[in-house]
Amino acid sequence: MALYEVSFKIDYDYPFISITKDFPGLRINMWCLWDRELLEIPAMEEEDVPSLERFVRKSGHLVERVGNTGRSKIFLLKCTCDRYDSMWNIAGNNRFVDAPPAVYKDGWGFFRLITFEESNLKALFRDLNSRGTVELLSKRELPYEVLPSSMWVSSMFSDLTAKQSHALLKAHQYGYYSTPRSVTTDSIAKSLGVSRSTFEEHLRKAENKVMAAMIPYLQLFSNSPATTGKDRGGKALEAAVNRAAVL
Repeated sequence: MALYEVSFKIDYDYPFISITKDFPGLRINMWCLWDRELLEIPAMEEEDVPSLERFVRKSGHLVERVGNTGRSKIFLLKCTCDRYDSMWNIAGNNRFVDAPPAVYKDGWGFFRLITFEESNLKALFRDLNSRGTVELLSKRELPYEVLPSSMWVSSMFSDLTAKQSHALLKAHQYGYYSTPRSVTTDSIAKSLGVSRSTFEEHLRKAENKVMAAMIPYLQLFSNSPATTGKDRGGKALEAAVNRAAVL
């Protein structure tokens, strides 16, 4: 048994693909996480923002607009897989899992999917071709070593309490992790209506838990073949880029 990765782009009837036809050059990154969909939309022309927000609200129930990070806008929606013909449904029906994020740009959806059976590829592309125009970008066999280096969300954040998660998200939203730092913990605490010591306690515990969860993956990555040898830096960067996104 082997592990296969396939990358492709497709144009079919799906709202997050369709919207990019009206905004040339716009890129939408999407993660589907259980019953939520997280959308990251890089900075765009300000006059286009209201139209885009109306589309997001129309396409799915908006749980939260996380805010503007300075470089992108973040939206959290209830999962729309039961409402639209999403790639996550198509992938699951053909025994694939996705390697996020999905990317929507210029009227195309870009996806990376993984399966253990090469025979699943034919069934997948029959399914995709019945929906629209598909273009294969790459197909490759992967070593099993790539699996433990993937950071699964549940292992990263399951130990965080609701208050710790909230503190970490708000710190990021208010620019606490920007360089140079644009806000203090005291000002964030005041905006949230809690004491500085309380906010800092939740934030530090969240940071410690996230870092503790990340270290095993960092150790695996730093000891992988891609990060050893004379060209360690270049190969590490290339490997990270190849795993990070389709585009």
